[in-house]
Amino acid sequence: MLYRFAIFSDVHANLPALDAVLADIDHHGITQCFCLGDVVDFAPWPNEVIARLRERQIPVLRGNHDQRVACDEPVTTMAVHSPEERDARVEAIALSKRVLSEENRRWLQALPDTLRPDLPLPILLVHASPRSLSEYLYADTSARTLLAFPQLHDVDALICGHTHFACVREIDRGTRRPLLFANPGAVGRIKPGQPQASWLSGEIREGKLSLMVKTVQYDVALVAQAIRDSEVPDYYADELMRRIAQ
Repeated sequence: MLYRFAIFSDVHANLPALDAVLADIDHHGITQCFCLGDVVDFAPWPNEVIARLRERQIPVLRGNHDQRVACDEPVTTMAVHSPEERDARVEAIALSKRVLSEENRRWLQALPDTLRPDLPLPILLVHASPRSLSEYLYADTSARTLLAFPQLHDVDALICGHTHFACVREIDRGTRRPLLFANPGAVGRIKPGQPQASWLSGEIREGKLSLMVKTVQYDVALVAQAIRDSEVPDYYADELMRRIAQ
C-alpha cells in the first residue's frame, strides 16, 4: 500500500505563499499534511494564516516565533543581524503580538513541540531540533550530533524546519536502517539561494520511506507591496525583493 503525505514549515504570516503551497500539495493529490511551525511574524496575515491552517485541519507544531508571540516573550538580540534588521525584528514581533486575536493566541500556546504522525513508519517531526525550538540543524550538521539525540533511537526519520534551508539526507547508523534527516525549507520567507517557497513530499511504499523537496512560485511582488502597505517594517519587503533576485 502507498501512503503519501506533505510537510511544510515557516509560513511566517505569508498567506499568498501558503495558498500557493497548499494548491501545489492538492495538485499532487496529497490530503495528509503537517506544518512544523513558525506561522506568524514577517508578513501581514498572521490571523488569516492560522485560519487557513485550522480550516484545513492541518496538525501544526509550535515554532520559536509562535512561542515568542503567544507567550509574550522578550525579543533576544542576535549578533548575526544588522542594526537595521534588529530594529525591524523588534517592531515586527511587537506588531504580531498586538494584532493576533486572543483566540489565535491561545491556539498557538496549545500547539505541541513535537509530533509522531500515525504512519506505517515512525517519523519524528519538530520545529528546530528534538530538544529546542531554536537550535539550528543544517544539511551539514554532523551525523554524530544528530544521532546523539535519544529521541531518534526508534524512528526512521527526523524532519525539522527553522533554518529555511531545504534538504534530504541519509545518515548511516551501522547495523540499523539509515536515518533520513530532512527539512522542507520555508513557505513564507526566502533565504539566499533557496526557492520562493518549498515543501516536502513523503511516500511510504512497501516499508520504505522516500522524501522529496518540491518548489513553488507565488506573487512575491504582491506580498512585498502588501508589507509596504501595512504596519510591518518595509525592511522585510526590501529583503523579499532582494532575495528573489539572488
